Amino acid sequence: MEIYKKDGYFQKYCQAMRKDIDLNEFNNFAQLANDAERFKFVNSIKQIVTELKLTREFNGKNLERSLQYKNLGNKAFQKENWNEALMFYNMCYMATPDVNESEKSIILANRSAALYHLEKYDLSLKDIKRAIDLKYPKELMYKLNERKARCYLAKKDHVKALQCFKETLPALDDSKLPLERRQKLERDAQIMINLLPRNIESEKKLAKARKHAPAAAKKPAIPDFYVDKALYFDYSADEGRFAKTNADMKPNTILLLEKPHVSTLLEEYSLSHCSNCFKRVNVPVCCPKCADVVFCSEECEKAASSSFHRYECGFLPIFWKSGASITCHMALRMITQKSEEYFLNLCQELHTLSSEVTDKLANDDYRKVYKLVTHDDERSVEDFFQRTLMATLLNACLTLGGFYKTKEAESFIGGLLLHNLQLLQFNAHEISELQREDERDVGKSVFIGGGLYPTLALFNHSCEPGVTRYYRGNSVCVRTVKNISAGTMVAENYGQLFTQVSREERRNTLLQQYKFSCNCLACSENWPKYTDMDPNVLRFKCDGGKICSNVLLIPAEVNEFMILCTECGEHTNIMKGLKSLQDTDMLFKSATKHHAAGEYETALLKYVEMMNILNEVLVPPYRDYHLCQQGLRSCLLEFGNRYVRMIQKK
Repeated sequence: MEIYKKDGYFQKYCQAMRKDIDLNEFNNFAQLANDAERFKFVNSIKQIVTELKLTREFNGKNLERSLQYKNLGNKAFQKENWNEALMFYNMCYMATPDVNESEKSIILANRSAALYHLEKYDLSLKDIKRAIDLKYPKELMYKLNERKARCYLAKKDHVKALQCFKETLPALDDSKLPLERRQKLERDAQIMINLLPRNIESEKKLAKARKHAPAAAKKPAIPDFYVDKALYFDYSADEGRFAKTNADMKPNTILLLEKPHVSTLLEEYSLSHCSNCFKRVNVPVCCPKCADVVFCSEECEKAASSSFHRYECGFLPIFWKSGASITCHMALRMITQKSEEYFLNLCQELHTLSSEVTDKLANDDYRKVYKLVTHDDERSVEDFFQRTLMATLLNACLTLGGFYKTKEAESFIGGLLLHNLQLLQFNAHEISELQREDERDVGKSVFIGGGLYPTLALFNHSCEPGVTRYYRGNSVCVRTVKNISAGTMVAENYGQLFTQVSREERRNTLLQQYKFSCNCLACSENWPKYTDMDPNVLRFKCDGGKICSNVLLIPAEVNEFMILCTECGEHTNIMKGLKSLQDTDMLFKSATKHHAAGEYETALLKYVEMMNILNEVLVPPYRDYHLCQQGLRSCLLEFGNRYVRMIQKK
């Protein structure tokens, strides 16, 4: 896996550095025994900060540009193009320097008006509060009080609406409105002040009548972390640590819910998704200093700015221009989300950790992920050199960002950066979002960022996996997509399914990217791709049960119903199985119909029922099973990150 793109400056720098090192120096580098020594050696050759003239860049904030966006937003607002107005107000807000508080308060007030017309009342109320906190001009405060009142009115919160209408009257005294316009607003507010108490009284009576009605059952909160009790992790010399189950599992069983140890967005999604939690953002909260990232709330902004973003702020443009991959960004953030002191305290114990210790640690603990596989014994010297040089670039961001308090920590943490670059290559996962052009579009799963999930990283690969994964923000959910027998491995897929890609191509890719030769069942038996499966042959299970695993190959147009097994000598009556298969046709049609209608829970139950019937009768690979399995996977994606690129109405 490449650590940099060819269109960035880092590739040229890497090539130039390699030419500058003579053979003796390179041989000395090759003899180094650990990552800290490798980092210290390369970092001492040249100062990358000086060589590349690295400095923080805060180019996004510009008052003149923000005023241009504001004018464009106002023009769109006057034409009642609410979405266009919101877009320009967002751009204006992002570009407004933090020192221009008054201007920022006005743009937030303008944005609240666009949100009100878009019927996003809660978001409008949040912007109103932000504008007030930034000392919105007193002579204009009547606008915000009146808008607050209208928002609460739309939300049917008449008590708060009444209070806001009352606050509008004294606020009008501070306005500079013409007398006629002011008197009209006063009359409108007074009408609502007289009318709303009746509504409030009626609501109280209605609430009293409802008091004794049984309350609707609340859905249980989704936990931050969950592992199915049947899941455990075994070890073998060939497989390493891997997931197994001690109980039979049905399709659609939730096995794992997990937050990442670290996660980062791709550059192209840095202004559309929250940098902290990865939720898609329509009304951004921005960083006070840079215009490179957005957040979904003040809470996420504060969380990021108190950890990783305080060191990344101003460096992201440099980082992106370098061509560094998202893996490199994650390697950096694994450090920036903690402190120098935190890592120094771990220095003595990192190499003595056991799985018994790390399994009990929290996901945000660096010790939890330190021992994940790096394949450092299989790396070439050239690979080590490139990754070490990248570690010096990442370290430059730490140095210029003021991460270090002591010079002595640099080699140790630089070595950790190099270690992170190695372990992420084999353990990180792509975070995805299901994107559609419109509601009728099938959609496709799009890579928006990367994450490191300590528990998920222990799942091994199969070209015919037992689970699929989807994401809510940057949290991952893993569910089963087939029947899994007790005592067997629970495998995920590292990128290529046997139904889509030939065995040779799959094995070559896995060997190149993950350093292993796949011997899953689909590979060892060389299962055909979906398009190559013969639809005219049914693969029946032998009634010999557990004592016989033979597959009975039956023509689709069969006249005999008692089939002799050549392995165990038992006869299998396939009549019952054929009748069951007729039921699966109706189930599949019903599942796809519910799926297309957006009734995903119902569709899931139909897919699962179909798969259970097929599992009783037939043996994979066969078309109907994998078609049903794909329907199940597609349905599960609907529960994760989704986005529809619909052209919205005015």
